[in-house]
Amino acid sequence: MRKKYKEIFKLKRMLEKESIPFEFVEGFGYGPEMKKIYPDLLEHYQICYPEGFGTHGGEQDKLEIMGLLTPWERYNHGDSVIGWLTAENVFKRIKKDWEEKQK
Repeated sequence: MRKKYKEIFKLKRMLEKESIPFEFVEGFGYGPEMKKIYPDLLEHYQICYPEGFGTHGGEQDKLEIMGLLTPWERYNHGDSVIGWLTAENVFKRIKKDWEEKQK
């Protein structure tokens, strides 16, 4: 099953390598009984930096972020969520934000 979700695990490894804090959520709290009955429906992963939920493009192995948008994205999308991103793109945004907070 995890072969379907490569980007989120790639992002997880990149964040771990840089020691950037985040929370990794697997399955959103469903119990083992439900996972046995509905494994495809309940396999979901989330990286919270600092928080977020859901995904645009997840079925195509893309990531979504809430926050850390560029000025152009904020202007053109009108909200704080943007999807269809790769692990590299999300990592660059998180790393930049983390480094700025460390100054």
